[in-house]
Amino acid sequence: MVEHHRPPVLIVEDDEEMREFIGEILAERGYPVAGAANGKEALTRLTAERFPIVVSDLKMPVMGGVALLEALDTLEATKPFVILITAFGDIDEAVTLIGRGAYDYLIKPFKVEQLLIAVDKAAREWAMRRRIAELEEITRGQPGTYGLIGKSPAMLHMLRFIERIADSPGTVLLEGETGTGKELIARAIHQASVRRRRPFIAVNCAAIPEPLLESELFGHVKGAFTDARQDKTGLFVEAADGTLLLDEIGEMGLAVQAKILRALQERRIRPVGANSSLAVEARIIAATNKNLKEEVEAGRFREDLYYRLNVFRIEVPPLRQRREDIPLLVQAFLRRQEGGERIEVPSEVMRLFLDYPWPGNVRELENAIERCAVLAENGKISLRDLPPEMLEADGQALPFAGGPVKPLAEIEREYIAHVVERCGGNKQKAASLLGIDRKTIRRKLQEGS
Repeated sequence: MVEHHRPPVLIVEDDEEMREFIGEILAERGYPVAGAANGKEALTRLTAERFPIVVSDLKMPVMGGVALLEALDTLEATKPFVILITAFGDIDEAVTLIGRGAYDYLIKPFKVEQLLIAVDKAAREWAMRRRIAELEEITRGQPGTYGLIGKSPAMLHMLRFIERIADSPGTVLLEGETGTGKELIARAIHQASVRRRRPFIAVNCAAIPEPLLESELFGHVKGAFTDARQDKTGLFVEAADGTLLLDEIGEMGLAVQAKILRALQERRIRPVGANSSLAVEARIIAATNKNLKEEVEAGRFREDLYYRLNVFRIEVPPLRQRREDIPLLVQAFLRRQEGGERIEVPSEVMRLFLDYPWPGNVRELENAIERCAVLAENGKISLRDLPPEMLEADGQALPFAGGPVKPLAEIEREYIAHVVERCGGNKQKAASLLGIDRKTIRRKLQEGS
């Protein structure tokens, strides 16, 4: 973290020497600092200035740490991260306050390293939340996004390209991995064009058996084949002067490819069994998760059709190549699931979202958010709500999830060690989270050594 990006810290301590001591430590670390002698004075400063982090003593005259924490809930500004300083005898109270909104606590006498770890951790989470808020603000109500979510260089480049080609009648070829949102991009091209008030029709070429695909696309006349009991209008005609998306065109057989090529060249189609052709005006967008050039070289796709489709080619980037869009997508998908109740994404959960490779791309992310929104308790997503594959990729899978069967005592010891590590080595904090005392943690860990 660059020094000038460190957030200001307000130190609330009635002991002037201690207040100055903490201030000097944090100032040397690069944090802008200010002081207050008690909670009341701190509230006055917090209503006038922005302090994302507050380091406060628990016991103070006039207004102590408990009253300060309660008063912060009434502030209209974003609630700061509050790190409490407590005497050993007040640990239970401090742990209770963690559940009521305090971020962390330090036990007197604390080491300089403990203070810096706590403040640095709060600063990292503050930076994460600020970045999410900035990205949300950037995309809120912005014109020219056509329903696409993202402000990464790849997305901005694609949006600019869409606006440039939108009104052209030329065919578009969308190539990208499964789940990258190719249909959404096709819809964005349609919405950006003069055709936006005309039909948009999408057909999955892989989902229709090849003998029926020609009839689906071009239509047929009554009696053209056994089940043709009446005339049927094909999708090329239904799309009129709108847009027709041929999704998964790489799965189309060579015979139908030849007829698609003729339709694109002549701008006319002939329904199955008909004696005459019909003019078509729909703009054609083709999408595939295959590399069509490689398919051409392998003889599975017509070269002439490939070049006819490849007037405007868009390579849709996988999610792992635009990770800066992940927080925006997470918040957008959560808004669809929340039903009016805001769901919080803690920094450790967002870190996993950012680090995970997302082989299923945006579709996999959306499914993960749907799962998390259902499982989240008290309006907050926890690590246990994430899909198992995400935890396994991060090395946070439960010790009994796969692998050899272990003795219960060994699993218990491993989990205790994991929680202690998550708490930065603070055994007292780990004990409070696990619902056991500190001596039990020490004994359990010693049993394995």
